[in-house]
Amino acid sequence: MNKTLTNAYKFAFAYAISFVLMGFMLSKPKEIINGFIEIFRANDILITDYFYIVGIGPALVNVGIVTFVTVFIMYINKIPLNGGGILTIGLMSGFSFFGKNIFNMWFIILGTFIFCIINKEKFSKYAIISLLSTALAPLISTTFFYNGEVTFKHVITSVVCGIIIGFIMPLLAAHTDKLLHGLSLYNGGFAIGLLALIMVPLLKSYGYEFNTVLKWSTGYNIQIGIVLYTVCAIIIICGILKDKKNGWNNYKNILKRPGSPTHDFTVLDGMSAVLINIGINGIIATTYIIVIGGDLNGPTIGGILTVMGFGAKGKHAKNIIPVMLGIAIGGFTKQWTPNTPTAQLAALFGTTLAPVAGTYGFIAGVFAGFVHSSVTLHAGLGYSGVNLYNNGFAGGIVSIVMFPILSKYIKPNVYSDPSPSMMMSELKEIDDFSKMEAELAKIEKELSNI
Repeated sequence: MNKTLTNAYKFAFAYAISFVLMGFMLSKPKEIINGFIEIFRANDILITDYFYIVGIGPALVNVGIVTFVTVFIMYINKIPLNGGGILTIGLMSGFSFFGKNIFNMWFIILGTFIFCIINKEKFSKYAIISLLSTALAPLISTTFFYNGEVTFKHVITSVVCGIIIGFIMPLLAAHTDKLLHGLSLYNGGFAIGLLALIMVPLLKSYGYEFNTVLKWSTGYNIQIGIVLYTVCAIIIICGILKDKKNGWNNYKNILKRPGSPTHDFTVLDGMSAVLINIGINGIIATTYIIVIGGDLNGPTIGGILTVMGFGAKGKHAKNIIPVMLGIAIGGFTKQWTPNTPTAQLAALFGTTLAPVAGTYGFIAGVFAGFVHSSVTLHAGLGYSGVNLYNNGFAGGIVSIVMFPILSKYIKPNVYSDPSPSMMMSELKEIDDFSKMEAELAKIEKELSNI
């Protein structure tokens, strides 16, 4: 592992550990242990806010440990911390505020590991999709501790379900990716939603019941708002300082991009621009929740961190604002308000449709958000809230329907040129390689004359 990648992972591990430290600063060890037991036994079905059920301290420790394990798995498998790596850390840390914990992720990861053994492939190839497949972690928790009891039947059901999920997802996600045409960023959420639509009815046929819940904490806006704005400001400053000459100009280049899932901002525009983008995305998402009179709590922090994570690959100010605006308009004109819990999450996670705005324009993005605000509330009825990536599933449906219409009548934005400074860097590398080849040829010639 090269020095640059090692240094990047140091920051990733520090990010994970910071949550643990904050948790222990806010709660006593006994409270954290009791909180962990409560988190493990929670069914985690949407929406289960860990702040609500155990308090901020234990919830933050859970976030830190889940994030640390995620980073460790990626580190030992030498996963590059490029766009895909950064967004995975953002997703895993975000959803560990309300659904993922250190217990309910392992059976799914085991399933992918078994898949790799049977197919004689390296786990590193599927490590990210395995981690993202923990979107169905509530299914594991609910069946394992069904009705508050741990029985042989429930344990076997939970383990088998986890292995099936982890085993199938590498195949399913590769197939569904082709259906979305690059207009939804959460392909894993769409794929896992399809799988949930099969698994949940099957389990219901054998007597298992899954009921959506609403455990939603309030009253933390000032404290959490100050922390989020401070963190985002620090990230932006770090981005600017990392490359004072090119960072801001490269960020402006990010704003030209459609947000296609295949466009990695870290490669096209550099880490400096990506840090600026991540920080600005976080400020926009946080401000939206505050302006609509929403709540900064576990689930919305999860959504904000997800928006920030995808700032490395897919989301930027110009393509998330139209979608969020469309969802807000839906809240003002439909049978709910923008600050209802589900509508708040729809506005944050609904930015999976950012490529619609980036590819086909502002109005298309607003319309996509407007439609999504309704679809996301009803698309998951078939799996009763066990899919944490419900907006990914709903966004996939919206993108599949919108693609043939938009592509027929609107010319797409396909901008994908690297930022000038990145092109110069590539040319320098090519030049250095050419010089090295010339030196080797010279040495070979001298040796041949000996």
